[in-house]
Amino acid sequence: SLTRFSLPNFVSTPSLKVVVAITSPIAFELLNKDSILHTTFGVARAFSIETSIKTQLAVAVSQDDAHKVADLNCEVLICEPNSPASLAAALKQSAPFDLVAIHDSQRPLTRTAQFHRTVEALIGDVDAVRPAAAFTETLKAVTPDQMIEKTIDRTSMMRISTPEIIRYSAIDFDGAGSTWFVPLKSNTKSATVDADPESLRVNSAAEIALMESFVHWQQTIAR
Repeated sequence: SLTRFSLPNFVSTPSLKVVVAITSPIAFELLNKDSILHTTFGVARAFSIETSIKTQLAVAVSQDDAHKVADLNCEVLICEPNSPASLAAALKQSAPFDLVAIHDSQRPLTRTAQFHRTVEALIGDVDAVRPAAAFTETLKAVTPDQMIEKTIDRTSMMRISTPEIIRYSAIDFDGAGSTWFVPLKSNTKSATVDADPESLRVNSAAEIALMESFVHWQQTIAR
């Protein structure tokens, strides 16, 4: 829990907004008997119950899909979740918070342990933390005519996961693009923690069957 650490930037226990960002319509596809979104949101809700931090749940969704999240019973941030500037603007207009945890809706198998690990790394002068894992696949650079040009050094790559946990004071609300969900101020000190292997992202409908096999593994063998 975050309360085990010194928080020099706060005079009291901070409030945390946990946002599930709907980054693709795939989030509304079924995974077993529930949608990918509902499964992911369930993990976010479980973390909010487990942590000793005061939390509030929210979902970031486009205007076109807003009607699909009415049953989540949480704050709804209307924006373009894949646009850092748009999501930051929605956060600025939302209910007040000190920290924000932004979780990709397409990572339904992420465990609450990954949330805890990430928030616990937000200590001292660290303002933003996200999970990451070493990249193990072989990468090839391909020319426009589909010829293999070279092998890319995999040690220069990282596989980024979520949640991203960021202090409100570190968000650059006037910024535009970013490699994070929201723009960060130029002096932001960031860190990474280990990402769990099962925190996989569903990138297409074709991957849902594979994800269902992981769900079965989580519910039976991995217990």
